[in-house]
Amino acid sequence: MNLRIVLAFSVVLPTTAALAAEGTFDKTLMVSGAPSVSVSTGSGYIHVYPGSDSQVHIVGHVHATNGWFGSDADARVRKIVASPPIVQSGNTITVSTPRSDSDLFRNTSIDYDVTTPRATTLKAHTGSGGMEIGGIQGTVTAGTGSGPIHVDNIGANSRFETGSGSIKATNVHGAANVQTGSGSIELSLSAPGDVRAQTGSGSIHIDGVSGGLRAGSGSGSIEVSGNPTSEWRAGSGSGSIHLQTSPDAHFNLNAETGSGSIHTDRPIVMQGNLNSHHVTGAVNGGGPTVRASTGSGSIRIH
Repeated sequence: MNLRIVLAFSVVLPTTAALAAEGTFDKTLMVSGAPSVSVSTGSGYIHVYPGSDSQVHIVGHVHATNGWFGSDADARVRKIVASPPIVQSGNTITVSTPRSDSDLFRNTSIDYDVTTPRATTLKAHTGSGGMEIGGIQGTVTAGTGSGPIHVDNIGANSRFETGSGSIKATNVHGAANVQTGSGSIELSLSAPGDVRAQTGSGSIHIDGVSGGLRAGSGSGSIEVSGNPTSEWRAGSGSGSIHLQTSPDAHFNLNAETGSGSIHTDRPIVMQGNLNSHHVTGAVNGGGPTVRASTGSGSIRIH
């Protein structure tokens, strides 16, 4: 008899703890010109796309659970929906959990769908969730603690960073800074600008660089195409490197591998002694330095 009672409680308790509630809020804020919008959530996705030039439209999907000893999830969701964590001061809009209401938002996640003017300067961050941003022509700063980032048609001088997740950024209109602790990076640019791309463990693929480059991977391959109008540095701890430059690009090559081959099909005026693991020389008369180094992998220059 006692054994049956214990087993019954072992089923009921997790079910009680898992009680959940959901709700949605929908806010439209009037703006003018180029607003500044900041969206932050501890747990949940963030999607941002262009909409009206005079409005910021925010839809929040609230999910809450009781936890073992938490307050009523239904009541908390109703309170958040009635008074969403949105603050507007002129053209500056902040969507974020206020520190003073930490108990209200405990065991709660909010997913955000936002439309905003194309000229918006955007900052977005989620602790655990994915992010999608497209069509924002102002500077975008996007970060996740753990989750992928996908952006498209984004303004120059943007920055994307995730602790553990892949980053795909296409049609970036100029300089970009992309970093991930553990994940792949895929980046394409449609305008000149310097690029920095760094991953602890993953591959890097960049197209359309016209400017300077810093690309590094702890354990992954690196592929870059473009025109080195200033210094390029590409380095991998254990991966191959493939650099494809325009036919009329002129630069000084410095390529080195610990245990791999180096191949270039560009005419190069060699400098120093011939070494199969370290090649230096001038391409098309020389110019900015292009450095490629890997601990254990091949290097190709096209």
